[in-house]
Amino acid sequence: MPYVTDDDSKAARKIAEIERELQETTAEFERWLAAADVPTNAEKLAQREREGKTLTDRLQALATALKLQRALASPELHAEERKLAKASPKKMKDFGYRPVTVQFLGGQELKLMARYWCRNQARADKGKGSYFGLVLVGVCDRTTPALADEVAQLAAAMASFEDAQARLRQMGVEMSIRRITSVAYHFAQRARSRQELEGMGIEGSLAGKRVVISTDGGRLRVRKNKRGKKTKKGRSRYHTDWREPKLLVIYVVDEKGRLAQEFAPVMDGTLQGPDEVFRLMEFYLRELDIHQAKEVLFLADGARWIWLRVTRLWQRLGLEGVRCRELVDFYHVVEHVYALAALNKSWSASQRKRWATRQRRRLWRGELKAFVAEVERLCQNKRGKDWARERDYLLRNARAGRLDYAKARRAKMPIGSGTMESAIRRVVNLRLKGAGIFWHENHAEQMLLLRTYYKSKHWQVLTNKA
Repeated sequence: MPYVTDDDSKAARKIAEIERELQETTAEFERWLAAADVPTNAEKLAQREREGKTLTDRLQALATALKLQRALASPELHAEERKLAKASPKKMKDFGYRPVTVQFLGGQELKLMARYWCRNQARADKGKGSYFGLVLVGVCDRTTPALADEVAQLAAAMASFEDAQARLRQMGVEMSIRRITSVAYHFAQRARSRQELEGMGIEGSLAGKRVVISTDGGRLRVRKNKRGKKTKKGRSRYHTDWREPKLLVIYVVDEKGRLAQEFAPVMDGTLQGPDEVFRLMEFYLRELDIHQAKEVLFLADGARWIWLRVTRLWQRLGLEGVRCRELVDFYHVVEHVYALAALNKSWSASQRKRWATRQRRRLWRGELKAFVAEVERLCQNKRGKDWARERDYLLRNARAGRLDYAKARRAKMPIGSGTMESAIRRVVNLRLKGAGIFWHENHAEQMLLLRTYYKSKHWQVLTNKA
């Protein structure tokens, strides 16, 4: 059967139906307002509040649905739909108005009429088309933009999707776990796609500020299906390998070295590896006018993958020079100092502690030559992977000038990456890592975006993009 576009009679009937229902609900609300009953205890007051919320949610949904249905029936939106159909990779045809259920902010679900676009009749019969009009006004996954924002935010904020579902239910919104995950993941996809096209969208500037940049990795488990025979229930067997999501943090400190309140820290993360996290970092720094910063400090642990890329980052940003400092987290270095002392089995425990304490104080006071000489002396003629690892870690970073903590303290700059460690804990450990928690890689990537923006108080940026 060839496709035929419907006339606007279906949309007109739906508009009249919504108007009638809106009038009835308005009348019911007015009767509720005029009711003479006065609450005399907490139970009755709570009941009246719930009744009012149910009615106002219904009113809000119907009023919004009426505006939305009128938009879907307008010639202007139809023209935009045709443009979108022409821009699609495959030729899309208009199969006329079809009923579609949309859920609104208060949880109300209402049926609307929207034009259905598909490649051919066979695919249309299987439901493999799209409602371009809804997409153009921001209705994705049969969910209004405001509700999608609430769902994605709760998915990022709560400890699990089950907790998000329970909170939504308290708000009067009934949603399955599967739908919650779909709405949240698609919200993140749309936001990231718009960021790639238009920029990150974070307001503010680093001009004239003292900037600290840091990056590190966490741990989570990624699920990958195995090949071969499935279980008796028809499910795929799978691996749950550990992966390292890499996070970045950009923040500002004041003249006393404390976190500046006027600039909300920027956080983001990815599972795509070191090059991708540095690409994101460069993207943010360019948008935030890093070239106008007063001072820039890169502060992280001593991992090779970080410092191999920092110099190239300075070069690409045009930041080579005295304004840029590099520092390895003081507390990580001290751990390695104690680990090196522990390798000398000929010493007693008190001797190891005294030696390590003496080196820690040298680092604190900026006596780097004496520190390097003592490490070289201790490691002389020592063989083994453990000795080589600890020696190379300390000497490599000392000779690169990344252990000058006295200079950093005089400049009132931080010497520890506590902000980064806190980000790993709040973003990854408290949401994406745990017993029995496994993620598909693309879902973990999307949750990292949601979680970092939620925790860094930049959620409105994602809302604007998505």
